[in-house]
Amino acid sequence: MQILLLLGLILILGLTAGRLFEKFGVPQVVGYIVMGVLLGSSVTNLLPTRLLDELSGLTYVALAFIGFMVGGELKHSVFKKYGKQFLTILLSEGLLALVVVAGLTIFWTGNVALALLLGALSSATAPAATVDVLWEYRSKGPLTTTILAIVALDDGLALILYGFAFAFANVLVEGGALSLQVMLVQPMIQIFGSLILGGLSGFLLDRSLRFLRIQDDRLVIIVGAVLLASGAALYFDLSLILTNMAAGVMLTNLHPHRNENNFKIVKTFVPPIYIIFFIFVGARLQLGLLPTMGVLGILYVAGRTFGKWIGAYWGARISRAPQTVQKYLGFALFSQAGVAIGLALDIYQHFSQFGEAGTALGHMVINVIAATTLLVQVIGPPSVKYAIAKAGEIPDNCHSPQKSGGLS
Repeated sequence: MQILLLLGLILILGLTAGRLFEKFGVPQVVGYIVMGVLLGSSVTNLLPTRLLDELSGLTYVALAFIGFMVGGELKHSVFKKYGKQFLTILLSEGLLALVVVAGLTIFWTGNVALALLLGALSSATAPAATVDVLWEYRSKGPLTTTILAIVALDDGLALILYGFAFAFANVLVEGGALSLQVMLVQPMIQIFGSLILGGLSGFLLDRSLRFLRIQDDRLVIIVGAVLLASGAALYFDLSLILTNMAAGVMLTNLHPHRNENNFKIVKTFVPPIYIIFFIFVGARLQLGLLPTMGVLGILYVAGRTFGKWIGAYWGARISRAPQTVQKYLGFALFSQAGVAIGLALDIYQHFSQFGEAGTALGHMVINVIAATTLLVQVIGPPSVKYAIAKAGEIPDNCHSPQKSGGLS
């Protein structure tokens, strides 16, 4: 189908599905994902995998702006007040998810390499669907602030844990000695390289915006800066989300009052990009993989859910976070997508070089992550809405989301 015709159809069908789900009290993002499944190869094949690969640039753009907007919420005053609390919760929920998933995998399969890799991947949380719900319902409060911080930092923790797990699994499958380069140096280069690139981008953007008075000009410069930072991140093999998150953090903290309106400008620009992104996410999900998930997939979902939920609770309790954070944060950490899938592909490409055992391990990781992503992507957004509603952080006039201004 002609690309422009297809994109127009995607936007209209996506918005319609989102509003329909909203009327039943379900976050719009679930409607977008379900519509994506219907348009993907599992049902109508209007969006085959080949076409999604060709249009991957749109996915990168959406992830870039999600990272940028999340960074805009992470103000210095918040981290100064809650920084230790965030770190305690982050380590607690990420490490417990790893331990529980790895333990269950060893119990069921006896494969230590597989257990380490799945455990590391389970620590990742997808910021896109989670943050979209917070913006849709304009939630504010301690729980919302904590969710934004944790999903932003989770990618960094997942990369570090993956570095260790990958190195140990590589020794178990291939033999040889542990590599400090793979285990620690590469993840740290990726994390700090992303932060430095994003911070520099945000600094230069802040300096440029000082001289612009026309709103349209500011929007053009911001979009251009985000795309430049994203292109550089991909070129240097850095994290797209972390780079743009750092740019948003820098921009919002250098001159908070002056730049607050700049983030509002961006919010009016991104809704169509988000709709396309989530439909593409849904289109990539393969319904046929669900039966192949088997017991291991069920154990992975159960272990990850338990680890995230209990880890978030204990981390919040130890750090003396508010009761609403202790009770409901775990419900907001179920979503899993980009980072986990990307790392799963990396595992498959690497271990398939090592004969039948390595190929089998790679296939197992890909199947489990792809199949379980379908489940948690649909379950995750309603769970986030439940959490912020129970915490009383949805404004009284926003239980039915605003009808203008997109996803803000």
